[in-house]
Amino acid sequence: STECQTSQQSHTHSNTLNLIPAQHKVTNMTEDNPTVVLISSDSERYEVPLKVARMSEVVNSLFPEDSDDPIEPEVPCPKVSGPILKKVVEYCKHYQDEAMQKIETPLQGKTVEEIVKPKWYADFCKVDREVMFQLVAAANFMNIKPLLDLTCLAVSVSIKGKSVEELREIFNLPAPETQQGDGKDDSDAECGTDDDEEME
Repeated sequence: STECQTSQQSHTHSNTLNLIPAQHKVTNMTEDNPTVVLISSDSERYEVPLKVARMSEVVNSLFPEDSDDPIEPEVPCPKVSGPILKKVVEYCKHYQDEAMQKIETPLQGKTVEEIVKPKWYADFCKVDREVMFQLVAAANFMNIKPLLDLTCLAVSVSIKGKSVEELREIFNLPAPETQQGDGKDDSDAECGTDDDEEME
């Protein structure tokens, strides 16, 4: 029974992204499959193939052109949380096997499902609005253009047709302040002037 549980745990771990505590991390820099470690703002560490990590221009800039020898094998992502970095890595890994078609303008449809191909990328966008906003910020920070295009499209589609009040709520914007106080002061001033004239 113990051996069976151990086997199941090992199988489950092999199907997840490679998330390894810092004290046990050994970067694999073999010539055939070089890797780098992406570190989130909350210190989660993801070992990913260099080919995948190069989708980020931030990562790509750390490597000499046409070289697999990193200047720094660990890349901090201080503005990206662990769960969001995991989604970013998921996107970049899938992109290697099935590239997303370029999003053309004018847009060829009204929904993400109609515009984005293949379908996997439309399904990738089915997350809470707050998560999508964080993905936009992560794609912008890491400079991953295809992901930035996708997430910006998803946000724009989700807010299309919304009222001003709804947009304020979505983006957490305060309502404009009214200036009723000025009118009240003017009224008081006029009353005061009339009283002064009567006294004279």
